Amino acid sequence: MERWITTSEAAQRLGVKRGTLYAYVSRGVLTSVRRPGQEESLFDRTQVDSLAAAKHDGRRAGERLLRFRAVATGVSAIRDDRLYLRGRDIETVCARMSFAQAARLVLDSDDAVSGGTRPPVPALDVERIRGVPLERRIPLAVAEIAAVDPRRSDMTDVPARVLALLDALAVVVPEVPLRHPWVDTLATCLIDNGLAASTTAARVAASARAGVYDAILAGLGAMAGPLHGGAPARSVRLLTAVADVASGTDPDAGIDAGIDAAVAEAVAGAGRLHGFGHVIYVAADPRASVVLDRVRTDRPDARALSALAVLADRVHQPVNIDLAGVVVGVELGLPVHATEAVFQYARIVGMAAHVMEEYGEAPLRWRGRGDG
Repeated sequence: MERWITTSEAAQRLGVKRGTLYAYVSRGVLTSVRRPGQEESLFDRTQVDSLAAAKHDGRRAGERLLRFRAVATGVSAIRDDRLYLRGRDIETVCARMSFAQAARLVLDSDDAVSGGTRPPVPALDVERIRGVPLERRIPLAVAEIAAVDPRRSDMTDVPARVLALLDALAVVVPEVPLRHPWVDTLATCLIDNGLAASTTAARVAASARAGVYDAILAGLGAMAGPLHGGAPARSVRLLTAVADVASGTDPDAGIDAGIDAAVAEAVAGAGRLHGFGHVIYVAADPRASVVLDRVRTDRPDARALSALAVLADRVHQPVNIDLAGVVVGVELGLPVHATEAVFQYARIVGMAAHVMEEYGEAPLRWRGRGDG
């Protein structure tokens, strides 16, 4: 027990509030445990003392602490493998709200919630934007608006401006049926998921007081990677291949071998099997459960669901939101990158909400320190 000290003692040694301690734990700076019969969590004494010494070692030590580790947000929270948007469980949100209503909730503005007047958005060159690949249109459209909007550096009236932005962006992705109930549910589930790479990038830009469009662009840039927003596209070919093999009627077609070959090809091409497991959720991804339940209710014999069941039986890992979105896309016959476009469209809401939070913080607080 000499190794461990109480929450109160740890907070006193560091000169911080208890909430800051818990933020350190959530970001991996400190370790805490809870013992039977203990009213408070216990903290590693060595870690606390080392952190306290660093805090008193001047600015260079302060840089080593990477202040962004202590960021707290009210946009979303993940507790016990459940996702909450503004304190409401994602399952409840999807059951009671459309994407448009959930967006107004997350943007947390009286004007936004009441559906107030939206400011005009500069006209887009829709024909030119539709000429680029589907997954590049939304970033291009936001960049075009940011380039010509005289209010691009304005940090006020963000909710109404973002809602107007969403209206404008829907026009550039006509292949994506954003109002389809399944797509609407998928978009709602993708609005926010804590301090993901894209959200963090948007907050970094906002900390430098970039305008909301430019901050969103920073987040969209982070989303473009195959390990984030680009992940669903890697699963489309796999699910389609498995569906084709599993639906074959020839008993000599070698169904098992065909499915195993499709899985092996997917792993070889990406280095891992996308669509299963999640870095945050230990068990099932609650967002995937919501989306898949919606599809099962409406179309229990869906070909994509059958293919998913075959895959899950082999992989033995929980399905995540990326593959759930692919089920929607494959079953609706959407383009390969349609789910990525939905991800971009929906996450703009969450990024904007985080940007507004960051505007309320001290500027330029996101700073690391290189050791080279």
